[in-house]
Amino acid sequence: MTSAQLPAPSGSPNRRELLATGGALLAAASLSACAGPAPDPRAGTPAAGAQPQPAGGLPRRSRLVASTWWFGRAANAAAWVRLASGGAPLDACEAGVRVTEADPAITSVGYGGLPNADGVVELDSAVMRGDTLQCGAVASLRGILHPVSVARLVMERTPHVLLVGEGAAVFAHAQGVPDQDLLTPGSRRAWEAWRAGQTVAAPEPWQAARVAAAAAAGQDHDHDTIGMIVADAGRLATAVTTSGLAYKLPGRVGDSPIIGAGSYCDDEAGAAVSTGVGEEVIRVGGCVSIVEALRRGHSPRRAGLAVLDRVRRAEARAGRSGDVAFLVCSRDGEVWGGALTADFHFALTDEDGTRLLLGEALL
Repeated sequence: MTSAQLPAPSGSPNRRELLATGGALLAAASLSACAGPAPDPRAGTPAAGAQPQPAGGLPRRSRLVASTWWFGRAANAAAWVRLASGGAPLDACEAGVRVTEADPAITSVGYGGLPNADGVVELDSAVMRGDTLQCGAVASLRGILHPVSVARLVMERTPHVLLVGEGAAVFAHAQGVPDQDLLTPGSRRAWEAWRAGQTVAAPEPWQAARVAAAAAAGQDHDHDTIGMIVADAGRLATAVTTSGLAYKLPGRVGDSPIIGAGSYCDDEAGAAVSTGVGEEVIRVGGCVSIVEALRRGHSPRRAGLAVLDRVRRAEARAGRSGDVAFLVCSRDGEVWGGALTADFHFALTDEDGTRLLLGEALL
C-alpha cells in the first residue's frame, strides 16, 4: 500500500485543513481571551516588556501553552483557542506553530525564512505526543508552507518517524499538500545582500551565518526555532518548526526534526523543546536528557541547567561558541526556560492570559 493510499486516521488533518494558510488562526490569535499585554509601540525590540521569570519558579498549572521567543505570543493564542475548543494537546501545538510558519515577518521559520547558501528555503519540523510517544518529522523540506502538518502526517500515516528532502516533498504532495514559493521579497533581498558581501577569502557561509543573517535582515537578534509545549490535565505534546540556520549549506539539518534532540515529551515525565545552535543540542541529546532527568525526580530548572552546563563544557573543550536555550515543562505543569546567555525569552499562556518571560541565563 502506498502512502497516498493509507487511510486517514481519526483526528488527523484532512485536506481542507492542510490547504488552509492559517489566516483563521491569525485572527484567533487576536482574541482577548488569551491576549497578553500589548507590545509597547515605542519599544526597540519585539521582546521589550518581557517579565523576569520568578526566582522561586512558576506555579504549577494543569493547562498551559508555552513557546519560544516573542512570536510565541501569537502562536500561543491560536493554540489556546484550539485547546479550549476541545482539541488535544497535539492539535493545539499544530494550530499554534502554523501561525508562525505563515508569518512572513518571522525570518527564521516557514514562509519568509532566510534561505540556505543557494537561496532556497529549507524547512525542518517535528511533532510528538506524550501519551503514546508517537512522533513524526521532516527535514530539508522545500516548497511546503506548513511542515508541521507534514510532520504530523508522517507520524499518523506512515510507519516512519523522519522523512527528508525530496522524499518528504513527494510524500506531502501524495497527501494533497500543494507547493508554495517560500522565499519572500524581503528574504530574497537579504540573501542577495549576504551573497554580494562574500569574497573568496570570506568565511564559509555556515561559519558566520547567524551574524550575517541578523545584519542583513535588520534584526537585533537572529531568532530561531519556535518550539511549543502544550499541557492539558497531564497530557503533553510538543511541536518545533524552523527554517534553520540562515545561509546554511544546502541539506544542513539541525536539532529541530531530530526527536530527542530538538524536542521530546512523555506524559510520565515531562517535555522539553530547544532553540539555538542545533549542532550543540544534538551533541548532548538535549531534550531527551532533560526529560530523563525529570523522570528521575529533578525539577525543570535543575534538569535544564544541567544540560546547558553540558553544552557549555562541550563547547569550551572544542573551542566552539553558540547559544542554546531550553523550554521545559514537568508532568504536573511546572515550566522553566533558560539559556547559555541572557537574551532568551518565552511566551506562557494559561487561564490568566499570556505573558512574555525572560529565561534564566546559565551563570
